[in-house]
Amino acid sequence: MDIRKLEKQTLEQIEKTSDENGLRIFEKQWLGPKGKIRELFRELKNFEPEERKKIGGEINLLKKELTAALEKKRTGAEKEKQGFVLEKEWLDATRPVKPAEIGHIHLLTSALKDIALIFKNLGFDSVSGPDIETEWNNFDALNIPAYHPARETADTFWLNQMSNVKSQKLLLRTHTSPSQIRHLLSHKPPCRIVSPGKVYRFEAIDASHNIEFWQLEGLAVDKNINFANLLDILRTFLKEFFKEKNLKIRIRPSYYPFVEPGIDIDLSFDGKKWIEAAGAGMVHPNVLKNTKLNPEGWQGIAFGIGVDRLIMLKHKIPDIRLLHSADLRFLKQF
Repeated sequence: MDIRKLEKQTLEQIEKTSDENGLRIFEKQWLGPKGKIRELFRELKNFEPEERKKIGGEINLLKKELTAALEKKRTGAEKEKQGFVLEKEWLDATRPVKPAEIGHIHLLTSALKDIALIFKNLGFDSVSGPDIETEWNNFDALNIPAYHPARETADTFWLNQMSNVKSQKLLLRTHTSPSQIRHLLSHKPPCRIVSPGKVYRFEAIDASHNIEFWQLEGLAVDKNINFANLLDILRTFLKEFFKEKNLKIRIRPSYYPFVEPGIDIDLSFDGKKWIEAAGAGMVHPNVLKNTKLNPEGWQGIAFGIGVDRLIMLKHKIPDIRLLHSADLRFLKQF
């Protein structure tokens, strides 16, 4: 019994087989319950004990060789079926990426960078704060009393407290103004900061409202800063951001608990239709007291800007939900 000759012949047969059906037939003929390998083992009884041990080892080796060859053939056939061969699998990780494969910065990210740069040129530092805030930082410190509608469940995402955090109620911040409180408590004025970030409101979602959106709060505290400084900063920012010759800016009185007096900033590009773009005012004395500052010696200006709304106005986007979607048909336009 020449096992070596059989091994050579069977391996050649496997190599020549080009489809899965042929491999299955070969496997049944040789490795199946009634296959030729079983027949070879049955013939061992015709040999002397010493020969039987040697030939049995060769048959076992043949079985392993055929099993491995079948597996290798099947793996290679599957890869060719998928459209590649071993040589094509190699990837040069140092190869420069083709320009067509490079994406671009999201419209929101790009706008936030532009806004931060404008305010940097106006002398403002950029700071950030956590998305999860305390009731004190989000409401109390900003002179928003407990009876204010903004505290209702219908307006705010309140969070369940963990067992080890019971001193203050937690919520998803409804504005980025808490960053102002945190900064004033940890930094001695004078200061000029802006705080961009995502905020959360429990609102009905439509073309102009979302449960999450981007906002930028601004704060400047100094000895002699005044309302004229506030108006000049906002006008400069808006004109630089929109770069529109026909842009008109309207100031009208408004109420915000954390400023006194308070104003709204409206924009118009045609002189007819006005759209609210920001709220602002002089920092309320109670806010200064809550941050351990004496309102007799310090005063401040503050403003809040809806970043999504500015982007929608600048690029004529009709629906805020598009900014937070993953629709490439929309994103590729910018």
